[in-house]
Amino acid sequence: MITLYTFATPNGHKASVLLEELGLTYKVHKIDVVAGENRHPDYLAVSPIGKVPAVVEDLPAGKKRRLFGSGAIMLHYAERTGRLLPDGVDDRAEAMSWFQLGISDLGPMAVEKFRFSVRAPEKIPYAIDLFKGELVRCYTAMDARLAEVEYLAGTYSIADIACYPFLAVAGLANPDLLERFPNIKRWHDTIAERPAVKRGMAVPDY
Repeated sequence: MITLYTFATPNGHKASVLLEELGLTYKVHKIDVVAGENRHPDYLAVSPIGKVPAVVEDLPAGKKRRLFGSGAIMLHYAERTGRLLPDGVDDRAEAMSWFQLGISDLGPMAVEKFRFSVRAPEKIPYAIDLFKGELVRCYTAMDARLAEVEYLAGTYSIADIACYPFLAVAGLANPDLLERFPNIKRWHDTIAERPAVKRGMAVPDY
């Protein structure tokens, strides 16, 4: 059995969308980060720095395996199932590059922009402009790529799942954003209609 520890955030949705796409059986344990549940010792034993998502697998003979962080979870299950990653070396390399952009660039820049422009008690224009500029750089690169291919790796993969939840949130907060990047909008709208994506984006509340 897989237990997914998650909250309704883009990072959490990356894991739930992946599990839904793969058709894996899992149960959901909601971690309310607003209430500070991610700082409880029991959860820190699963995710050492208290971030969501995380996974615990119940294995034979009472053993357990943990995975913490959306990137680790996505790569683990894609490799285990042999799905959502291209077969060819060149295509797989392209997929991994865009996957890492979602994990290391797009996601963190979106979080920091939100933190400094919305949550920070003092608005620091330099920080807001910095992270906004980094996000635009990611969007511009993605839009150029998606002008050439249907999905970031050519075929639908963990690269798309790593990026989609943050674009979905950004598009809701700023509808004009998707209109500025028509290739991203086409990609976003296509992915949004996938049944597994709809289910995964509703976790942990469906």
